Amino acid sequence: MTETLTVTYMNCGFCTARNHCAACGEELARDLAGRPGIEAARVNLPDHSLEITHSLDRDSLEDLLDGMGLLVG
Repeated sequence: MTETLTVTYMNCGFCTARNHCAACGEELARDLAGRPGIEAARVNLPDHSLEITHSLDRDSLEDLLDGMGLLVG
């Protein structure tokens, strides 16, 4: 299933600038794509969007994203 989600909060652990830039989004997308149940991910932090292709149920996906510091709405 492919979904586009709105990122409402991000605890950025990918850089020290904490400015939620495109580079952070690319790193986050690579990290997400390596997780079980995630086939592909594209993150656009300046636009607050996450496009994700996955095989997880809603609770498992939210738990995964929350564990990575992302809240979606």
